[in-house]
Amino acid sequence: MKIITSVVNNPTFIEIQYHTFKKYLKLSKDNGECEEFEFIVFNDAKPFADYSNDGDITLRTKIADTCARLNIKCYMVPNEHHINLVHRHEDVFNKHILSYQLANPDKYLLIDSDMFLIDYLYLDKSYFNYSCAVLLQSRIEYQLNYIWPGICYLDFTKIKKPTLFNWAQGRGGDVGSMTEEWLKLQLASEGGNGGGGVMPKTDDLRWKKNETFHTDTIYFIKHLWSCSWNESEMPDNLKLLDNYNELLTFFKEDVRNVNNNFYCEIYDNVFLHYRAGGNWNKEGMDLHNKLTEKLKKILIRDM
Repeated sequence: MKIITSVVNNPTFIEIQYHTFKKYLKLSKDNGECEEFEFIVFNDAKPFADYSNDGDITLRTKIADTCARLNIKCYMVPNEHHINLVHRHEDVFNKHILSYQLANPDKYLLIDSDMFLIDYLYLDKSYFNYSCAVLLQSRIEYQLNYIWPGICYLDFTKIKKPTLFNWAQGRGGDVGSMTEEWLKLQLASEGGNGGGGVMPKTDDLRWKKNETFHTDTIYFIKHLWSCSWNESEMPDNLKLLDNYNELLTFFKEDVRNVNNNFYCEIYDNVFLHYRAGGNWNKEGMDLHNKLTEKLKKILIRDM
């Protein structure tokens, strides 16, 4: 299995991801060993000053140095032509990451640089039973359903028509909206459910907590999305963590919260998404560095 992330500005994210995957990624409950994986970083930090690095052009080198220290494979993305956020995403995900996956078929977990495992993920009970695990995005006004690139499991030895996969921006959506056609094809290829799988609604995935919507081949990931949840919806498994109180304090004290709802997100009850780590909100790297250091002390204190 290979885990891929694209990093634009924060070497600490790499360290947290690496150590939390080594601790929490398991094949099964019966196997206490960590599932073997190769962690690959696509280094997309800019060699020029922009909002993502807050003017610090040394971050590209710092990311590469962190990868070298942890013995992580690091691909330096040619990015002098990345003039905006959409262009960067499309280029990195299609030209570099997807090209790598097609050339090296394997089980892949693609995650945002600020997405961290905070509890055990047992692969034999989840993603490994499917061709893919996706976070569904919808644009109701365009009747558009597509895959969000921030967390996506793809088994390139199983998925149908992998060469048709396309992370580009399409009609009415953001980066990834061109995955709509591939997703429809994947559902239509299923044998059950009257000749094809059923596309769930994103609101059902969010609010129908006790229901699952997986098809024969697709695992649909549930998540508590930003500023829509608080302590009352904290997953029960996280309350059993040794560092739960510290995590809860981190969520509560996050200055980005809105109306006492948490800015951070939880995926599949085991992933923490710090969110906006690429500084696309232009809040400044000083804020993100301070919050990241707090998170690091909570998540890898015993490693």
